[in-house]
Amino acid sequence: MAQAVGIDLGTTFSVIAHVDDDGWPRVIRNLEGRKSTPSVVLIRDGQIEVGEVALNQFLIDSDHVVRWIKRAMGDRSYRFEGLSAAEISAEILKKLKRDAEAGLGEELGEAFVTCPAYFGGIEVEETFRAGELAGLDVKEVVREPVAAAVYWGAENLRPGERVLVCDLGGGTFDATILELRDTRFHPLATAGDRMLGGHDWTEVLLDEVRLRFTDIFGRDPTDDLPTYQRLYEACEQGKRDLSRGRQTTIACNYNGRAEQVTVTREEFEDLTAYKLDSVITGAEQALGKAGLAWAELDHILMVGGATRMPQVPRALREASGKEPIETGEADTMVALGAAVMVSGRLRTRSGLMMTDFDRTAARNLGTRVIVWHDGSPAIENSRIIAAGATLPAEESRGDYEISVPDQEHFDVPVVEFDDVGQDVIIDTWRFTCPPNAEKGAPVEVTFKYIDRSGRPDVDAVYANTGQTLAKERIEYREPDLSELAVSARPRDVVFALDVSGSMSGAKIEAAKSALITHAREFLNATGGHCRVGVVTFSDYAEPVCELTTDPEAIGAAVGKITTGGGTAMDAGINEAAGLLQGTAEGVDAEIALVTDGKPNNADAALKAAEDARSQNISLSVLGIGETGVDMDFLRKLTPNIFSIEGAEGLDEWISGFLTAAGGGERDTSGITWG
Repeated sequence: MAQAVGIDLGTTFSVIAHVDDDGWPRVIRNLEGRKSTPSVVLIRDGQIEVGEVALNQFLIDSDHVVRWIKRAMGDRSYRFEGLSAAEISAEILKKLKRDAEAGLGEELGEAFVTCPAYFGGIEVEETFRAGELAGLDVKEVVREPVAAAVYWGAENLRPGERVLVCDLGGGTFDATILELRDTRFHPLATAGDRMLGGHDWTEVLLDEVRLRFTDIFGRDPTDDLPTYQRLYEACEQGKRDLSRGRQTTIACNYNGRAEQVTVTREEFEDLTAYKLDSVITGAEQALGKAGLAWAELDHILMVGGATRMPQVPRALREASGKEPIETGEADTMVALGAAVMVSGRLRTRSGLMMTDFDRTAARNLGTRVIVWHDGSPAIENSRIIAAGATLPAEESRGDYEISVPDQEHFDVPVVEFDDVGQDVIIDTWRFTCPPNAEKGAPVEVTFKYIDRSGRPDVDAVYANTGQTLAKERIEYREPDLSELAVSARPRDVVFALDVSGSMSGAKIEAAKSALITHAREFLNATGGHCRVGVVTFSDYAEPVCELTTDPEAIGAAVGKITTGGGTAMDAGINEAAGLLQGTAEGVDAEIALVTDGKPNNADAALKAAEDARSQNISLSVLGIGETGVDMDFLRKLTPNIFSIEGAEGLDEWISGFLTAAGGGERDTSGITWG
């Protein structure tokens, strides 16, 4: 029977584990008899070596040795000796697989491979690819802190308790908060830094001793590559020594002269205090995302070899008031947890138990949109699926539409981003429109994480026929905003305001105020090439203001609006469409319908909307309130629907609609990003 395994594909060291027949998780030692394998690869003359052999060669042949390849995962431009980061990672996984099969005496079966909590879609895809290239049957890529929490928490965490997993490895850092809900581990929030790990503490120590030896020798000894490499390894060992003792002595043999310097733990901690600040900042960012305070945590779990530095648990103790948990398995806990997760079982003191866990999105998934501020365009990220959503997940957007008759294609950039401004374009998809596509025809675009590992994808459906559109990947290129600002299409916009009795009071007053304010801003900013009109509807519809470029005319007309009566929505749409009959060729004709209730005659309203579309008039609808609005009906009117709970949202929506059709965003459907 093939053995299921969990693999910690680490930045500096990698570990493979399985759960034995009795339910005990075990690390599988490599052929050198060690629990961990250096994540180091030597590529020379077409030959590849991995692990200790490669690490030893690093000192004498660094040009052919690659370390810390995990930091390059997701960088599609990276190459070392012609190989990508995924291909190099595959070589590490191949060794782990060969050694494990030799040690177990049987082939490996399903595998869970771990990654940092902050890894996004590209990195996850690259990790899958590395596993496939290595001949592994990778079923999931799981988050390192979750794996550690499952391994430790199955025995120690009680339902309702929360644990902060502080995972500081050789090259990456995660701070992740999880909660045990019944028997499921649920991630609440994460923060991380792919460029922070024990390696960085070593670099700080190296820089300090380099300066001291420069004073001694009169020259910088690290200018000599072999000396630099020997000194780095000495500092790596010195860092470990300082985790156990109060000082370390580091020797340097340069130009036939041997010298040594002594560094105390106090000096080392002073030098690296700013690195430690980054750890506490990351933990506090995770707390902030989860909406928690330190006092609301039950445990802090130390994971990763760099947490053995005494300053790390001490800083967390001082910040939290809690004693961090150090298990003695900091280096292997992630692989052991992944093995438990892939097998779904674990032997504990109370017997064999089954384990389960939730998978959540590490970052927000969305697209790039054009937003307009005071008439000027800018590119921003629009969130479709929020970070923390349970995986798999999907959300659809119905506010895409065909921009011009017979449009051939449209492009959708897919972006992952977090709450502190870090983002990455995963892909840009070009969708092919159907032949004879109608201007204004809706297109439903669905963003999704297709599996529990968080691999993203996007599909599009032409709503008129239900046809799924063909797509291809293209290179992402941002549009020239200066050209966009100059060439923005002129627009005729008619607001159809529901003035039935239920709109009286705060709703209609907020609508009037927002319309007067933002129509003035919009007309002034667009310099006369856009017009605004207003109609109202209750028991019947009437034009309040014809299409105009004069903001004062809008103000005078809107100020007189009163409420009362029913909801003749069909009349409102027809009256608005009538005002747009005089819209010139090349000008976008749009109706913005604002309502808080159901129409008097649903069929008539649907026919009015269909008639408007047949005249190439775009319809957007804003529904106000949690009750009374039939959102299912509004979706039948148009895919361009928005909803707000109360009058306070009217100002933002009207402003957004006027500056960029549709809630403040002009989506990418009409933009050739490639």
